[in-house]
Amino acid sequence: MNSNSDLKVLAIGLDAAEPSLIQQLMKDGSMPGLAALASEGCWFRVEAPAHIGSGSVWPTFITGTPPTEHGRYSEWIWRPEKMSLERYHGRDLDPFWKRLDERGIAVGVLDVPFATPVGLKSGFEVAEWWSHDSVLEKTQSGPEKISELLKQAPVHPLSLKRQGAVKPDDREALRQLTEDSKEGVRRRGTLVQHLIDHTRPALALIVFPETHHTGHQMWHTVASDHPLYRSKNFFSSEPLLQDVYGEVDRQITKLAAKAGQDAIVMVFSLHGMKAGRGSPVFLQQVLCMRGFSQISSWSSQSWSERRWSILAGLKKRSPQFVRNLYYRTTPESAIQQVARPTMLPVYDWQKTRAFSLPTDQYGWIRINLQGREANGSVPLDSYCELRNELEAMLRQLENSDGQPLVRDVIRTAANDVMALHHRIPDLVVHWHDAAFSTRFRIDNTHFESPPTGIKTGQHALDGFCVMKGGPGDLGTSIKAQDMGRLITELLI
Repeated sequence: MNSNSDLKVLAIGLDAAEPSLIQQLMKDGSMPGLAALASEGCWFRVEAPAHIGSGSVWPTFITGTPPTEHGRYSEWIWRPEKMSLERYHGRDLDPFWKRLDERGIAVGVLDVPFATPVGLKSGFEVAEWWSHDSVLEKTQSGPEKISELLKQAPVHPLSLKRQGAVKPDDREALRQLTEDSKEGVRRRGTLVQHLIDHTRPALALIVFPETHHTGHQMWHTVASDHPLYRSKNFFSSEPLLQDVYGEVDRQITKLAAKAGQDAIVMVFSLHGMKAGRGSPVFLQQVLCMRGFSQISSWSSQSWSERRWSILAGLKKRSPQFVRNLYYRTTPESAIQQVARPTMLPVYDWQKTRAFSLPTDQYGWIRINLQGREANGSVPLDSYCELRNELEAMLRQLENSDGQPLVRDVIRTAANDVMALHHRIPDLVVHWHDAAFSTRFRIDNTHFESPPTGIKTGQHALDGFCVMKGGPGDLGTSIKAQDMGRLITELLI
Protein backbone atom coordinates (compact mmCIF):
# COMPACT_ATOMS: atom_id res chain seq x y z
CA MET A 1 0.00 0.00 0.00
CA ASN A 2 1.42 3.35 -1.03
CA SER A 3 1.81 5.50 2.09
CA ASN A 4 1.44 8.65 -0.02
CA SER A 5 -1.00 7.67 -2.74
CA ASP A 6 -0.49 10.81 -4.86
CA LEU A 7 3.26 10.30 -5.29
CA LYS A 8 3.98 8.42 -8.51
CA VAL A 9 7.63 9.29 -9.08
CA LEU A 10 10.31 10.11 -6.52
CA ALA A 11 13.47 11.34 -8.23
CA ILE A 12 16.48 11.96 -5.97
CA GLY A 13 19.57 13.63 -7.39
CA LEU A 14 22.93 13.17 -5.69
CA ASP A 15 24.89 16.05 -7.13
CA ALA A 16 28.35 15.03 -8.42
CA ALA A 17 28.14 11.66 -6.66
CA GLU A 18 30.81 9.37 -8.09
CA PRO A 19 29.38 6.09 -9.50
CA SER A 20 32.44 4.02 -8.61
CA LEU A 21 32.32 5.19 -4.98
CA ILE A 22 28.57 4.55 -4.84
CA GLN A 23 29.08 1.00 -6.11
CA GLN A 24 31.89 0.40 -3.61
CA LEU A 25 29.75 1.61 -0.70
CA MET A 26 26.77 -0.44 -1.87
CA LYS A 27 28.98 -3.52 -2.06
CA ASP A 28 30.54 -3.13 1.39
CA GLY A 29 27.21 -2.44 3.10
CA SER A 30 27.68 1.30 3.68
CA MET A 31 24.73 2.24 1.46
CA PRO A 32 22.20 -0.55 2.11
CA GLY A 33 19.18 1.54 1.15
CA LEU A 34 20.43 2.25 -2.35
CA ALA A 35 21.64 -1.34 -2.68
CA ALA A 36 18.10 -2.54 -1.86
CA LEU A 37 16.60 -0.27 -4.52
CA ALA A 38 19.13 -1.51 -7.08
CA SER A 39 18.35 -5.15 -6.24
CA GLU A 40 14.66 -4.50 -6.98
CA GLY A 41 15.31 -2.44 -10.07
CA CYS A 42 18.20 -1.58 -12.37
CA TRP A 43 21.43 0.39 -12.58
CA PHE A 44 22.41 2.29 -15.68
CA ARG A 45 24.91 4.90 -16.77
CA VAL A 46 23.93 8.55 -17.21
CA GLU A 47 25.61 10.44 -20.05
CA ALA A 48 25.67 14.20 -19.54
CA PRO A 49 27.71 16.97 -21.22
CA ALA A 50 30.19 17.14 -18.34
CA HIS A 51 32.95 17.17 -20.98
CA ILE A 52 31.86 20.77 -21.70
CA GLY A 53 31.70 21.73 -18.04
CA SER A 54 29.79 20.73 -14.94
CA GLY A 55 27.71 23.90 -15.28
CA SER A 56 26.12 22.46 -18.42
CA VAL A 57 24.77 19.21 -16.98
CA TRP A 58 21.86 20.47 -14.88
CA PRO A 59 20.59 22.95 -17.51
CA THR A 60 20.65 20.03 -19.97
CA PHE A 61 18.62 17.91 -17.54
CA ILE A 62 16.25 20.81 -16.81
CA THR A 63 15.50 21.73 -20.43
CA GLY A 64 16.06 18.46 -22.28
CA THR A 65 18.38 20.29 -24.70
CA PRO A 66 22.18 20.20 -25.29
CA PRO A 67 24.58 23.01 -24.26
CA THR A 68 24.80 24.22 -27.87
CA GLU A 69 21.11 25.08 -27.56
CA HIS A 70 20.65 26.26 -23.97
CA GLY A 71 24.08 27.93 -23.91
CA ARG A 72 24.96 27.25 -20.26
CA TYR A 73 28.31 25.88 -19.12
CA SER A 74 29.29 27.83 -15.99
CA GLU A 75 28.08 30.14 -13.23
CA TRP A 76 29.57 32.95 -15.33
CA ILE A 77 28.41 33.25 -18.94
CA TRP A 78 30.21 35.05 -21.75
CA ARG A 79 28.04 37.70 -23.42
CA PRO A 80 29.52 38.36 -26.87
CA GLU A 81 27.26 41.35 -27.50
CA LYS A 82 28.76 43.05 -24.42
CA MET A 83 32.28 41.52 -24.58
CA SER A 84 31.98 40.74 -20.89
CA LEU A 85 30.87 38.13 -18.39
CA GLU A 86 27.44 37.91 -16.79
CA ARG A 87 26.38 35.97 -13.73
CA TYR A 88 24.10 33.08 -14.63
CA HIS A 89 20.56 33.56 -13.29
CA GLY A 90 18.56 30.66 -14.76
CA ARG A 91 15.38 32.66 -15.35
CA ASP A 92 15.39 31.98 -19.08
CA LEU A 93 15.45 28.18 -18.76
CA ASP A 94 12.23 26.29 -19.48
CA PRO A 95 12.12 23.26 -17.14
CA PHE A 96 10.23 20.13 -18.14
CA TRP A 97 8.25 20.17 -14.88
CA LYS A 98 6.66 23.50 -15.85
CA ARG A 99 4.83 21.71 -18.65
CA LEU A 100 3.70 19.03 -16.19
CA ASP A 101 2.27 21.75 -13.95
CA GLU A 102 0.44 23.25 -16.93
CA ARG A 103 -1.21 19.86 -17.48
CA GLY A 104 -2.48 19.82 -13.92
CA ILE A 105 0.13 17.41 -12.54
CA ALA A 106 1.37 18.48 -9.10
CA VAL A 107 5.16 18.74 -8.93
CA GLY A 108 7.53 19.25 -6.02
CA VAL A 109 11.07 20.51 -6.69
CA LEU A 110 13.81 21.15 -4.12
CA ASP A 111 17.27 22.55 -4.85
CA VAL A 112 17.79 21.45 -8.44
CA PRO A 113 21.09 23.22 -9.26
CA PHE A 114 20.83 26.16 -11.67
CA ALA A 115 16.99 26.06 -11.54
CA THR A 116 14.87 28.96 -10.30
CA PRO A 117 11.15 28.98 -9.39
CA VAL A 118 8.80 29.26 -12.37
CA GLY A 119 5.52 29.86 -10.56
CA LEU A 120 4.07 26.38 -10.13
CA LYS A 121 0.34 26.46 -9.38
CA SER A 122 0.46 23.42 -7.07
CA GLY A 123 3.03 21.27 -5.34
CA PHE A 124 6.17 23.06 -4.20
CA GLU A 125 9.32 24.62 -5.59
CA VAL A 126 12.25 25.62 -3.42
CA ALA A 127 15.50 26.95 -4.85
CA GLU A 128 18.69 27.25 -2.81
CA TRP A 129 17.41 26.23 0.59
CA TRP A 130 21.08 25.37 0.59
CA SER A 131 23.15 24.81 -2.54
CA HIS A 132 26.72 24.21 -3.61
CA ASP A 133 26.30 26.28 -6.78
CA SER A 134 24.58 29.51 -5.84
CA VAL A 135 22.98 31.63 -8.57
CA LEU A 136 20.46 33.43 -6.33
CA GLU A 137 21.05 35.86 -3.49
CA LYS A 138 18.63 34.05 -1.18
CA THR A 139 16.24 31.12 -0.94
CA GLN A 140 13.28 31.42 -3.30
CA SER A 141 10.12 29.34 -3.03
CA GLY A 142 6.48 28.99 -3.97
CA PRO A 143 3.52 28.81 -3.78
CA GLU A 144 3.05 31.22 -0.87
CA LYS A 145 2.10 28.54 1.66
CA ILE A 146 5.49 26.87 1.02
CA SER A 147 7.30 30.08 1.89
CA GLU A 148 5.46 30.12 5.21
CA LEU A 149 6.36 26.47 5.86
CA LEU A 150 10.05 27.18 5.21
CA LYS A 151 10.06 29.90 7.84
CA GLN A 152 9.28 27.23 10.44
CA ALA A 153 11.87 24.72 9.18
CA PRO A 154 15.44 24.54 10.54
CA VAL A 155 18.07 26.10 8.32
CA HIS A 156 20.95 24.17 6.82
CA PRO A 157 24.05 24.31 9.08
CA LEU A 158 26.30 25.29 6.19
CA SER A 159 24.08 28.26 5.31
CA LEU A 160 24.92 29.80 8.69
CA LYS A 161 28.69 29.73 8.20
CA ARG A 162 29.49 30.64 4.60
CA GLN A 163 32.86 29.05 5.16
CA GLY A 164 35.53 29.06 2.51
CA ALA A 165 37.22 25.94 1.25
CA VAL A 166 38.61 23.70 3.99
CA LYS A 167 42.31 22.92 3.82
CA PRO A 168 42.87 19.21 3.14
CA ASP A 169 45.27 18.95 6.11
CA ASP A 170 42.92 20.66 8.60
CA ARG A 171 41.47 17.63 10.35
CA GLU A 172 39.21 19.55 12.74
CA ALA A 173 37.72 21.67 9.95
CA LEU A 174 37.16 18.56 7.82
CA ARG A 175 35.45 16.79 10.69
CA GLN A 176 33.23 19.82 11.27
CA LEU A 177 32.39 19.99 7.56
CA THR A 178 31.41 16.33 7.73
CA GLU A 179 29.12 16.84 10.73
CA ASP A 180 27.54 19.98 9.29
CA SER A 181 26.95 18.22 5.97
CA LYS A 182 25.42 15.15 7.62
CA GLU A 183 23.12 17.33 9.73
CA GLY A 184 22.18 19.28 6.62
CA VAL A 185 21.35 16.02 4.83
CA ARG A 186 19.15 14.95 7.77
CA ARG A 187 17.32 18.29 7.82
CA ARG A 188 16.86 18.14 4.06
CA GLY A 189 15.28 14.71 4.34
CA THR A 190 12.89 15.89 7.08
CA LEU A 191 12.00 19.00 5.07
CA VAL A 192 11.19 16.91 2.00
CA GLN A 193 8.83 14.70 4.01
CA HIS A 194 7.00 17.77 5.34
CA LEU A 195 6.74 19.27 1.85
CA ILE A 196 5.33 16.03 0.44
CA ASP A 197 2.80 15.78 3.30
CA HIS A 198 1.59 19.35 2.78
CA THR A 199 1.36 19.31 -1.04
CA ARG A 200 1.01 15.63 -2.08
CA PRO A 201 2.73 15.97 -5.49
CA ALA A 202 2.70 13.31 -8.21
CA LEU A 203 6.40 14.02 -8.82
CA ALA A 204 8.94 14.90 -6.14
CA LEU A 205 12.32 15.93 -7.57
CA ILE A 206 14.86 16.38 -4.78
CA VAL A 207 18.59 17.07 -5.00
CA PHE A 208 21.25 16.57 -2.30
CA PRO A 209 24.05 19.06 -3.14
CA GLU A 210 26.04 17.99 -0.07
CA THR A 211 27.67 15.17 -2.08
CA HIS A 212 29.05 17.78 -4.49
CA HIS A 213 30.29 20.17 -1.82
CA THR A 214 32.04 17.54 0.29
CA GLY A 215 33.38 15.67 -2.74
CA HIS A 216 35.40 18.71 -3.78
CA GLN A 217 36.92 19.14 -0.34
CA MET A 218 37.33 15.58 0.88
CA TRP A 219 38.09 13.40 -2.13
CA HIS A 220 41.55 12.72 -0.73
CA THR A 221 39.89 10.80 2.10
CA VAL A 222 38.71 8.12 -0.35
CA ALA A 223 41.70 8.19 -2.74
CA SER A 224 44.66 8.90 -0.47
CA ASP A 225 47.08 6.88 -2.63
CA HIS A 226 46.50 8.94 -5.78
CA PRO A 227 49.72 10.46 -7.25
CA LEU A 228 48.29 13.99 -7.03
CA TYR A 229 48.25 13.68 -3.24
CA ARG A 230 51.70 12.12 -2.97
CA SER A 231 54.08 14.00 -0.67
CA LYS A 232 51.15 16.09 0.58
CA ASN A 233 50.34 16.01 4.29
CA PHE A 234 46.59 15.61 3.73
CA PHE A 235 44.37 14.31 6.51
CA SER A 236 42.82 11.07 5.22
CA SER A 237 42.74 8.59 8.10
CA GLU A 238 38.96 8.77 8.68
CA PRO A 239 36.09 7.84 6.32
CA LEU A 240 34.66 11.37 6.28
CA LEU A 241 33.22 11.43 2.78
CA GLN A 242 31.88 7.90 3.20
CA ASP A 243 30.05 9.11 6.31
CA VAL A 244 28.30 11.83 4.30
CA TYR A 245 27.27 9.31 1.63
CA GLY A 246 26.04 7.02 4.39
CA GLU A 247 23.75 9.71 5.80
CA VAL A 248 22.44 10.41 2.32
CA ASP A 249 21.63 6.70 2.02
CA ARG A 250 19.62 6.80 5.26
CA GLN A 251 17.54 9.66 3.91
CA ILE A 252 17.03 7.84 0.61
CA THR A 253 15.70 4.88 2.59
CA LYS A 254 13.24 7.06 4.52
CA LEU A 255 12.03 8.89 1.41
CA ALA A 256 11.60 5.64 -0.52
CA ALA A 257 9.50 4.30 2.35
CA LYS A 258 7.50 7.53 2.30
CA ALA A 259 6.84 7.07 -1.39
CA GLY A 260 5.56 3.53 -0.86
CA GLN A 261 5.80 0.36 -2.90
CA ASP A 262 3.69 1.63 -5.79
CA ALA A 263 5.87 4.66 -6.55
CA ILE A 264 8.74 4.65 -9.03
CA VAL A 265 11.98 5.66 -7.29
CA MET A 266 14.97 7.06 -9.17
CA VAL A 267 18.30 7.94 -7.56
CA PHE A 268 20.81 9.52 -9.93
CA SER A 269 23.84 11.73 -10.50
CA LEU A 270 24.65 13.56 -13.72
CA HIS A 271 28.42 13.43 -13.28
CA GLY A 272 30.93 12.13 -10.77
CA MET A 273 34.08 13.13 -8.93
CA LYS A 274 37.77 12.21 -9.14
CA ALA A 275 41.14 13.29 -7.79
CA GLY A 276 42.31 16.85 -8.35
CA ARG A 277 44.43 19.53 -6.73
CA GLY A 278 43.06 22.99 -7.30
CA SER A 279 42.44 24.26 -10.85
CA PRO A 280 45.02 24.95 -13.59
CA VAL A 281 44.99 28.66 -14.48
CA PHE A 282 47.88 29.09 -16.91
CA LEU A 283 45.87 29.04 -20.16
CA GLN A 284 45.47 32.82 -20.32
CA GLN A 285 49.22 33.24 -20.00
CA VAL A 286 49.89 30.64 -22.69
CA LEU A 287 47.53 32.32 -25.16
CA CYS A 288 49.27 35.65 -24.55
CA MET A 289 52.74 34.15 -24.89
CA ARG A 290 51.78 32.49 -28.18
CA GLY A 291 50.24 35.67 -29.60
CA PHE A 292 46.61 34.59 -29.64
CA SER A 293 45.64 37.14 -26.97
CA GLN A 294 46.85 40.68 -26.40
CA ILE A 295 46.28 42.54 -23.12
CA SER A 296 45.84 46.29 -23.43
CA SER A 297 48.76 48.43 -22.33
CA TRP A 298 48.33 50.56 -19.24
CA SER A 299 48.39 53.77 -21.29
CA SER A 300 45.56 52.59 -23.57
CA GLN A 301 43.24 51.61 -20.72
CA SER A 302 40.53 53.92 -19.41
CA TRP A 303 40.61 55.01 -15.77
CA SER A 304 37.81 52.56 -15.04
CA GLU A 305 39.72 49.72 -16.69
CA ARG A 306 42.85 50.63 -14.74
CA ARG A 307 40.94 50.52 -11.47
CA TRP A 308 39.64 47.03 -12.20
CA SER A 309 43.07 45.88 -13.40
CA ILE A 310 44.60 46.93 -10.07
CA LEU A 311 41.84 45.19 -8.11
CA ALA A 312 42.25 42.01 -10.15
CA GLY A 313 45.98 42.01 -9.43
CA LEU A 314 45.39 42.45 -5.71
CA LYS A 315 42.88 39.58 -5.67
CA LYS A 316 45.28 37.31 -7.52
CA ARG A 317 48.11 37.95 -5.06
CA SER A 318 46.03 37.79 -1.89
CA PRO A 319 46.84 34.91 0.52
CA GLN A 320 44.23 32.15 0.75
CA PHE A 321 43.22 33.07 4.32
CA VAL A 322 42.45 36.64 3.18
CA ARG A 323 40.27 35.31 0.35
CA ASN A 324 38.43 33.00 2.74
CA LEU A 325 37.77 35.90 5.13
CA TYR A 326 36.51 38.02 2.24
CA TYR A 327 34.06 35.33 1.08
CA ARG A 328 32.82 34.68 4.62
CA THR A 329 32.15 38.33 5.50
CA THR A 330 31.06 39.94 2.21
CA PRO A 331 27.45 39.74 0.97
CA GLU A 332 26.98 37.47 -2.06
CA SER A 333 25.63 40.30 -4.21
CA ALA A 334 28.72 42.43 -3.48
CA ILE A 335 31.05 39.51 -4.25
CA GLN A 336 29.42 39.03 -7.64
CA GLN A 337 29.47 42.76 -8.41
CA VAL A 338 33.20 42.98 -7.71
CA ALA A 339 34.03 39.68 -9.39
CA ARG A 340 32.53 40.31 -12.82
CA PRO A 341 34.90 43.04 -14.11
CA THR A 342 37.98 41.45 -12.52
CA MET A 343 37.64 37.91 -13.90
CA LEU A 344 39.09 38.80 -17.30
CA PRO A 345 42.05 41.06 -18.09
CA VAL A 346 41.53 44.16 -20.21
CA TYR A 347 42.10 42.84 -23.72
CA ASP A 348 43.04 44.73 -26.86
CA TRP A 349 40.25 43.11 -28.83
CA GLN A 350 41.52 44.09 -32.27
CA LYS A 351 44.77 42.22 -31.55
CA THR A 352 43.11 39.29 -29.76
CA ARG A 353 42.16 36.29 -31.90
CA ALA A 354 41.27 33.93 -29.05
CA PHE A 355 41.01 34.23 -25.29
CA SER A 356 40.39 32.02 -22.27
CA LEU A 357 37.31 32.18 -20.08
CA PRO A 358 37.41 31.73 -16.27
CA THR A 359 36.89 28.12 -15.24
CA ASP A 360 37.10 25.84 -12.22
CA GLN A 361 38.38 22.78 -14.08
CA TYR A 362 38.78 22.60 -17.86
CA GLY A 363 40.37 25.15 -20.13
CA TRP A 364 37.80 27.17 -22.08
CA ILE A 365 38.78 29.09 -25.20
CA ARG A 366 36.57 31.46 -27.13
CA ILE A 367 37.52 32.65 -30.62
CA ASN A 368 37.02 36.38 -31.16
CA LEU A 369 34.78 35.82 -34.18
CA GLN A 370 33.47 38.61 -36.37
CA GLY A 371 29.69 38.61 -36.60
CA ARG A 372 29.40 36.94 -33.19
CA GLU A 373 31.58 38.95 -30.81
CA ALA A 374 30.80 42.67 -30.75
CA ASN A 375 34.53 43.45 -31.14
CA GLY A 376 35.38 40.40 -33.23
CA SER A 377 38.70 40.32 -35.06
CA VAL A 378 38.65 36.89 -36.77
CA PRO A 379 36.81 36.59 -40.10
CA LEU A 380 34.31 33.74 -40.34
CA ASP A 381 36.26 32.02 -43.11
CA SER A 382 39.34 31.91 -40.82
CA TYR A 383 37.52 30.21 -37.93
CA CYS A 384 38.40 26.59 -38.74
CA GLU A 385 42.02 27.42 -39.56
CA LEU A 386 42.49 29.26 -36.28
CA ARG A 387 40.78 26.49 -34.34
CA ASN A 388 43.17 23.93 -35.88
CA GLU A 389 46.13 26.16 -35.00
CA LEU A 390 44.98 26.46 -31.40
CA GLU A 391 44.40 22.73 -31.04
CA ALA A 392 47.82 21.86 -32.45
CA MET A 393 49.48 24.29 -30.05
CA LEU A 394 47.59 22.94 -27.06
CA ARG A 395 48.46 19.32 -27.75
CA GLN A 396 52.16 20.18 -27.69
CA LEU A 397 52.16 21.82 -24.25
CA GLU A 398 54.42 20.27 -21.60
CA ASN A 399 55.42 20.98 -18.03
CA SER A 400 59.03 21.60 -17.08
CA ASP A 401 59.64 17.83 -16.85
CA GLY A 402 58.50 17.24 -20.42
CA GLN A 403 55.17 15.68 -19.46
CA PRO A 404 52.21 16.48 -21.73
CA LEU A 405 49.62 18.78 -20.20
CA VAL A 406 46.64 18.23 -22.48
CA ARG A 407 44.65 15.00 -22.46
CA ASP A 408 42.08 16.06 -25.07
CA VAL A 409 40.68 19.07 -26.89
CA ILE A 410 36.92 19.14 -27.50
CA ARG A 411 35.50 21.08 -30.45
CA THR A 412 31.99 22.28 -29.68
CA ALA A 413 31.02 23.31 -33.22
CA ALA A 414 31.21 21.15 -36.34
CA ASN A 415 31.95 24.14 -38.58
CA ASP A 416 32.15 27.91 -38.72
CA VAL A 417 28.46 28.44 -39.52
CA MET A 418 27.40 26.49 -36.42
CA ALA A 419 29.95 28.37 -34.30
CA LEU A 420 28.43 31.69 -35.36
CA HIS A 421 25.45 31.05 -33.09
CA HIS A 422 27.25 29.37 -30.19
CA ARG A 423 27.27 30.89 -26.71
CA ILE A 424 29.57 28.23 -25.25
CA PRO A 425 33.39 28.02 -25.59
CA ASP A 426 34.74 26.97 -28.98
CA LEU A 427 37.37 24.67 -27.46
CA VAL A 428 37.31 22.78 -24.18
CA VAL A 429 40.71 21.61 -22.93
CA HIS A 430 40.90 18.49 -20.75
CA TRP A 431 44.08 18.34 -18.69
CA HIS A 432 46.47 15.55 -17.76
CA ASP A 433 47.44 15.35 -14.10
CA ALA A 434 50.72 17.05 -15.06
CA ALA A 435 48.75 20.27 -15.52
CA PHE A 436 48.35 20.45 -11.73
CA SER A 437 52.08 21.05 -11.29
CA THR A 438 53.48 24.56 -10.81
CA ARG A 439 56.29 24.83 -13.37
CA PHE A 440 55.78 24.93 -17.14
CA ARG A 441 57.80 25.35 -20.29
CA ILE A 442 56.62 27.19 -23.40
CA ASP A 443 59.04 27.67 -26.31
CA ASN A 444 61.95 26.98 -23.95
CA THR A 445 60.62 29.68 -21.64
CA HIS A 446 60.00 28.51 -18.09
CA PHE A 447 57.32 30.08 -15.92
CA GLU A 448 55.41 29.24 -12.77
CA SER A 449 51.64 29.09 -12.40
CA PRO A 450 50.41 27.20 -9.33
CA PRO A 451 46.84 25.86 -9.48
CA THR A 452 44.29 28.07 -7.81
CA GLY A 453 42.14 26.83 -4.93
CA ILE A 454 42.68 23.92 -2.55
CA LYS A 455 39.96 21.47 -3.51
CA THR A 456 41.08 17.85 -3.82
CA GLY A 457 38.19 16.61 -5.95
CA GLN A 458 37.39 17.57 -9.53
CA HIS A 459 34.45 16.64 -11.71
CA ALA A 460 34.40 13.30 -13.54
CA LEU A 461 32.37 12.56 -16.66
CA ASP A 462 29.91 9.78 -15.93
CA GLY A 463 26.85 9.70 -13.73
CA PHE A 464 24.53 6.86 -12.78
CA CYS A 465 20.87 6.07 -12.16
CA VAL A 466 19.25 3.43 -9.98
CA MET A 467 15.56 2.97 -10.74
CA LYS A 468 12.99 0.80 -9.01
CA GLY A 469 9.81 0.35 -11.01
CA GLY A 470 9.08 1.77 -14.43
CA PRO A 471 10.02 0.27 -17.80
CA GLY A 472 12.56 -2.52 -17.88
CA ASP A 473 13.86 -1.89 -21.41
CA LEU A 474 15.97 1.23 -20.90
CA GLY A 475 19.22 -0.52 -21.79
CA THR A 476 22.47 0.27 -20.01
CA SER A 477 22.60 4.05 -20.33
CA ILE A 478 20.48 7.16 -20.67
CA LYS A 479 21.32 10.72 -21.70
CA ALA A 480 20.72 13.52 -19.23
CA GLN A 481 18.70 15.44 -21.80
CA ASP A 482 16.29 12.48 -22.07
CA MET A 483 15.64 12.07 -18.35
CA GLY A 484 12.94 14.73 -18.19
CA ARG A 485 11.13 13.04 -21.06
CA LEU A 486 11.42 9.68 -19.25
CA ILE A 487 10.00 11.15 -16.03
CA THR A 488 7.18 12.78 -17.99
CA GLU A 489 6.31 9.46 -19.63
CA LEU A 490 6.21 7.78 -16.23
CA LEU A 491 3.65 10.31 -15.03
CA ILE A 492 1.33 10.49 -18.04
